[in-house]
Amino acid sequence: MRDLNGADPRRFGPYRTLAVLREAGTTRSYLARGGDGRTVTVTAAEPRLAAVSVFRSRFRQELAAAARLAGPWAQPVLDSAPDDPVPWFASPFTPSLSLAEAVALTGPLPEPVVRALGAALAETLERTRAAAGGAFQGLGPEVVLLAADGPRISAFGPLGAATAAAEGPGGGLAVTLGYLTPEQVAGHRPGPPADVFVLGTLLAYAATGTNPFDANDAGADPLDADHAGTDPADTGPAGADHSGARPVAGDVSGSAARHRAAERIARQEPDLASVPEELRPVLARCLAKDPAQRPEPSVLAAVLAPSGAAAAVSAGRLPARLTAALAEQASAVLGLEAREDRDDREEAVPAVPATPTVPDASPAAATGASPASEAGPAGERDVPPARPTTRRAAGPDRRALLTGVLSGAAGLALGGGVTAWATDDRPRPAATGKPAARKPREPVPGVPPAALWAYDMPDTLFYGSPALHGDVLLLPGDSLVALDVRTGRELWRRKEPVDNASHPVRVDDELLVVLGVQGLLWRSVKDGARRHKVPYGQLLETGEDMSSTHLVARDGAVVWFKGNVEKAAGAGTRTDGADEKTITLFAYDVVRREPLWRRPLAEHEYVAWALPHRGLLVSSRDAPRPRDAKARKKQPEGLQEFYTLDRASGEEVWARTIDDLTVGSLPTLSGTGTLYAAQDRELRAYELRTGRELWRMRHASPDGRYGEPVLTGDTLYVADNDQVVYALDPVSGRQQWSRKTGFLDGVDSPPSVAVSASGAAVLSLDAVQVTAFAAASGERLWKFQAVGEQDTGGLEPYGLLTVDGICVVRYGRSFYGVPVE
Repeated sequence: MRDLNGADPRRFGPYRTLAVLREAGTTRSYLARGGDGRTVTVTAAEPRLAAVSVFRSRFRQELAAAARLAGPWAQPVLDSAPDDPVPWFASPFTPSLSLAEAVALTGPLPEPVVRALGAALAETLERTRAAAGGAFQGLGPEVVLLAADGPRISAFGPLGAATAAAEGPGGGLAVTLGYLTPEQVAGHRPGPPADVFVLGTLLAYAATGTNPFDANDAGADPLDADHAGTDPADTGPAGADHSGARPVAGDVSGSAARHRAAERIARQEPDLASVPEELRPVLARCLAKDPAQRPEPSVLAAVLAPSGAAAAVSAGRLPARLTAALAEQASAVLGLEAREDRDDREEAVPAVPATPTVPDASPAAATGASPASEAGPAGERDVPPARPTTRRAAGPDRRALLTGVLSGAAGLALGGGVTAWATDDRPRPAATGKPAARKPREPVPGVPPAALWAYDMPDTLFYGSPALHGDVLLLPGDSLVALDVRTGRELWRRKEPVDNASHPVRVDDELLVVLGVQGLLWRSVKDGARRHKVPYGQLLETGEDMSSTHLVARDGAVVWFKGNVEKAAGAGTRTDGADEKTITLFAYDVVRREPLWRRPLAEHEYVAWALPHRGLLVSSRDAPRPRDAKARKKQPEGLQEFYTLDRASGEEVWARTIDDLTVGSLPTLSGTGTLYAAQDRELRAYELRTGRELWRMRHASPDGRYGEPVLTGDTLYVADNDQVVYALDPVSGRQQWSRKTGFLDGVDSPPSVAVSASGAAVLSLDAVQVTAFAAASGERLWKFQAVGEQDTGGLEPYGLLTVDGICVVRYGRSFYGVPVE
């Protein structure tokens, strides 16, 4: 931060400038104050570039692109004037240092800070990719800011992140970025993977203080970025309007030094020896020469911070020297504001109090290399700037933020440690178990909707399956907890150690029933009070006991559940004196409160799944082994025999194998009797009654697998282990659309799929995120990740229930009410 000089503007629109915060290749950032007393950062174009029409057009495009970056780790735009003589935009001011300044001040950053930084930037890249699909090209050490409450991106594209720009021949614009990627060295247009490469370079720089592609020979010349570049339209995303675009003098090949640097990027492996050991594999993937080998931003974020960037930011503590520098900056700003308040003259410009001098800390200065990159446009069509978004639903005011930074430094000075990054704009599980409702923010394409509420079960064992009873969400465990699904407010909690509740089932508008340890329990939906109990002993014979009950299916008033029935020694048919144990299937009418039938299951009848269908209960079991040795050899391993039980009596109606189905995942059954099942590399459809094949879809990959299909209306949805979600015509199997979730390709398990209550949104759930797609078009709408530390014993898949306008997302023992169409 420095004083204003005679060349610096004194005003931008309603904002009066107080000081210069930092200068970049194409812009200059000012500390300014509005007529309402709010202190902001005004980012203005360099005056020499303001007269270049291509620059103005690009400035306007990137300002419009700010909506795609909207989120906790990008500076929101409060105000802008792209048509002023010097174009500018205003963002909220937060004490911060650029990544380059921070590394120069402290040297390499601690691994937790690097992880938090990388996860936050990766989440922002994912939002941009989900909304726009093209390369962002807006990362650089001068535009990535570190603040006490987390990092921020202060540029919205290659123009803002450029290290240099100049007018070229024929009205073109030469824009130079700080990094070049292997595909650009080869002459290819940069795509989204280029952003991951640049992010990997930035993180390696943050972790080591050096560029991973620095020359190893002392005589190597640095890459001179000042003379490289082309009209940005030359390398824009596919489909951009390239009319009038011309390259300018000074291509990468024009200098032997630049050529050597480009060769290092294209052919030399990155030097990651000084990178913390646990970070090396993921950064090596980011810096892969082949763009296809680089991770998706969402995968990178998950690897760097499995609990989400917000949790990593909260845990990653900034070094003491950074904390002190931020405190000095905050103190300086408070001093400027105080002087401004005392000065009535509009043109008064108070001096800037002394702040620490930060040397030039770009990767080029640190390493002697500054790889150049030709920037491409975000797109040529004019898009009006979206309505500005705020970083917090209800955040602290400006002075509270500044004094908060100062108080963190005071704690440091007193030996209280260092200030932790913390953010308060994301839903966090309430420690009291009774979270307050949150109002949803205005939707922004690619940005996950803010959770309406969050709820944690920190002191309760959770097992079984959550259930919805109208607007009441039931969470089973050693306590049965009821929440208002609209607000997250806890309605009641019932804890009875002898009756650990699981699998709540709706009986009617007033009652629900749960499978307890010792019997069936009917409870009031209103207050959880017990209304009725049927001990399992009433369903058993003399000398029998039952444990490990599990709900199998329900249809109307009838529930089917299985349990381990143990008959005491001497009471059964065994002659060796041992207890007799049998898994038994029960049918029970929960409205009339009477048992219908019980069926002991054979060893091969484990009833892993069951589907009610037209008065029958459909399931599968291991197919009988043929007596003939040759036939046994030909029989596929795990071949299933499908069978049906009469709903009223439990008697078997028919049984048959269907083709070579082994049913590796739960099948789906339509109301008309079509069975949809995943088998090896295929998704198949059969007529259940006859076993006749209707269609099959074969995966292109030898290792491809499909998950559990979901049928809603006239569309069948399924996902594969390449993290692609498909919408199919259930009659013909014809593909309507397919879209990747952005999670890691080729993982062992496909994500599960759900559909919102309205049918307008399709939701994919994996171990890292929930991804929402428009059901009609397949457009990727947003991704949601839980925040905070999760005691899940590793990556546990998300769970989800939907009700009108809300999806209830579960991760571990945390629940979130997320608005959905």
